[in-house]
Amino acid sequence: EKHYSPGIPIYLNKKTVNYAHAQITLGNKYNHKKNFFNLSKKSDLKEAASNLYKTLRKIKKLKFKKIFVVKIPSRGPGIAINDRLKRAAEK
Repeated sequence: EKHYSPGIPIYLNKKTVNYAHAQITLGNKYNHKKNFFNLSKKSDLKEAASNLYKTLRKIKKLKFKKIFVVKIPSRGPGIAINDRLKRAAEK
């Protein structure tokens, strides 16, 4: 199936130390930096799922060249989030 892809390389289950790259996070254990985009500060997977595409579009608009995504738990809505991220990463 076709899913939205930002057209930017996406690296799953990884962290970046380069501020030129976007970092998608989940939960409040991550520092707030300009290149960090948190899907849900409460680690709520349902909230994270509803914020995913909005976050990807925002990162694209800000012209980041790479997107790194921390490990998203594979349970409940996290399964769908990981599926969509994997599909977006393959494009």
